[in-house]
Amino acid sequence: MTIAWLVIGTNRYFDLALDCLRSIKTNYHGSQEQEFILFTDQVKKNESDWVKTVAIPHEPFPMVTLHRYRYFNSNASLLDHFDFIFYVDADMKFVDVGDEILGERVVTLHPAFVHETSSKCTFDRNPECLAYVPDSYDGPYFQNCFQGGKAIEFLKMSRRLARRIKRDLKNHVMPLWHDESHMNWYMIQNPPTRVLHPGYAYPDWWKGFNFPRRIINVKKDAVTLRDL
Repeated sequence: MTIAWLVIGTNRYFDLALDCLRSIKTNYHGSQEQEFILFTDQVKKNESDWVKTVAIPHEPFPMVTLHRYRYFNSNASLLDHFDFIFYVDADMKFVDVGDEILGERVVTLHPAFVHETSSKCTFDRNPECLAYVPDSYDGPYFQNCFQGGKAIEFLKMSRRLARRIKRDLKNHVMPLWHDESHMNWYMIQNPPTRVLHPGYAYPDWWKGFNFPRRIINVKKDAVTLRDL
């Protein structure tokens, strides 16, 4: 069985994305075969023969992250033969990850909200948005830096969210937390089969966070890296 690891790295995120993929190659200790796929606007810059590249345009923040499901859906024929697909943010690094992550629909609890009530979580509360979650909802909030699962499930989600995000933009509606807002909506409608603790999205600069470090979020200067 094979996992496809997907990372997006355009513009100044290219080097971060390669570092992320290197950490996966080194620190995934599971039993699955692996393929590494980088979505980038700098295909010719990739000199790693073990990294496959998919050409996408660079778009200013937040469009490149908001459109991630469109990229995945439009490349479904490249991805649908894998057993598992996992997406990883470019500014993440694997520390110690194994086959405990595998499942049909896999998500990661958001570190900032793991101990908060749903009312304090940053769901999109705008009824005009297709990622809208009512105040009455009582459930966990997930971070979109690491998610995945069975390929058929991941691509099903990508297809649906790509359409819904397109409709939001057509209606001049920007989701509160972009693709993350839509993913949280989707997981309410299609509950995850495996929920990973926030050590799989561990902010590396936090001290005393009481979860094992499985995947760390590397501190970066977002303003410098993004084209604003």
